[in-house]
Amino acid sequence: MRFGKSGNATIDDFILKNGLKWIPYNEFKNVEYLSEGGFGTIYKAVIWLHVGEFENAIHVILKCHKNLSENLNEFLKEV
Repeated sequence: MRFGKSGNATIDDFILKNGLKWIPYNEFKNVEYLSEGGFGTIYKAVIWLHVGEFENAIHVILKCHKNLSENLNEFLKEV
C-alpha cells in the first residue's frame, strides 16, 4: 500500500500533525453503505496492509462528504 497526499493543503497539514496516513480510495476493498451522517454518507471497507511476508485485513469507516470545502474546519474538529 502506498500512502500519499490528499491534494488539499489544510487536510495534508492535519494528517501530518496528527500522525495519520492518507490512503487513496482505490486501496479500499469491499466498500459497503452503512448510513447517512451530518457531513455525508458513511461506508465500511477493508484495506490490506502488507508487512513483510504477511497480509492483514483492516476494517475501516469511510465518509463521503457533502460540501467539504464549506465545512472543512467542522469536519476536522469531528475527526
